Amino acid sequence: METIYIILLAVLGIVILLGSSFFIYYQSILWKIHHFPKDNPYNYLKKNAGSEKAKKRIVFVGDSLTHGNLSVNYIELISKKIGRKNYDYINAGMNSELAYNVLRRVESIIACEPDFITIMIGSNDAHREIELFNVQSSEKRLSLPKKASKEWFSDNLEEIVKELLQKTDAKIALCSIPPLGEDQSALAFKQTITFSKLIQGIAKEYKVQYLPVNEKMIEFLNQNPSEPKYGTNHRLVEEIAIKHFLLRKSFDTLSKEYNFSLFTDNLHLNSKGANIVSELVIEFIQKN
Repeated sequence: METIYIILLAVLGIVILLGSSFFIYYQSILWKIHHFPKDNPYNYLKKNAGSEKAKKRIVFVGDSLTHGNLSVNYIELISKKIGRKNYDYINAGMNSELAYNVLRRVESIIACEPDFITIMIGSNDAHREIELFNVQSSEKRLSLPKKASKEWFSDNLEEIVKELLQKTDAKIALCSIPPLGEDQSALAFKQTITFSKLIQGIAKEYKVQYLPVNEKMIEFLNQNPSEPKYGTNHRLVEEIAIKHFLLRKSFDTLSKEYNFSLFTDNLHLNSKGANIVSELVIEFIQKN
C-alpha cells in the first residue's frame, strides 16, 4: 500500500512538473506574439544612443507580416541577400495592428533617423472592416476608438506618410497588402485589391515609392493556382501557431499541409510569399 502511495505521489509530481513547464512555455509564446520583435525601434534607440551613424538604417513598418514570428520573416530574407555590412535592420512590425496603431507610435520610427522606410500595413484594417473573423479578444489590447473602415485606414496612412516626410529625410515606400487567402472570388481577397488601390493613390499623391506586393502575389497565384483545404473565412492562425511553436513544424511545411501557394493560414506568408516582398524591397533600396 505504501509503495502504491509513493508511486502515485511520484506520478502526480511529474504531471505537475510537466504541466508547469508547458504553462511557462505557452506563456513565453504569448509574450513573443504580443510584444515587439527584438530589433524594434525602442531597443535600437537604447542600443545606439549617442553613437555615430555608421550604416544605412532601414525601418520596416507593419503588422504581423513584418513582425515575422507568425510567418516567414521577409526582413531576414532581405538581410541574407544584401547583408548587414552596410545596413541596420529595424523591425517596426507588431502583430494585429492597424494603421491607427502605427500612427500612434510613429515618433519611435522618426527617432531612428532612418535612411529607408517601408510600410506594409492594412491587412488588419481590411479584414476587420468586413468582420471576416471574430477579433473581440484584441479590441482592448489595440485600444481602437472606432470600427475599422477604408476611410479611417486612408486617413491614418496619410498622416503616417505626412509625419515621415516632414520629420525624416528617408526614402519611403508604401507596399500594397498581400491578398487575404488564395480564393480570388472571395470578398476578403477583393477587399485587399481595394485597399491596395487606396495605398497606391496615397503613394502617388505624396510622391513616395509604391511596391506592388498585392499585384505580384496575384500574378504568382494566376501562374500557380492552389486549392487550400480551408476557405478565407476559416481562421487558422492559432492552429498554425500551435503546430509551429509546440510541434516545431516550419511555416513552409504547414503551408504544404494546407495546400497553399503563398500563405500558411490565409493571412501569413510562407517562403514564396515572403520572397516576393523581399525582392520588391531590395529593388527599392538598391535603386535609391
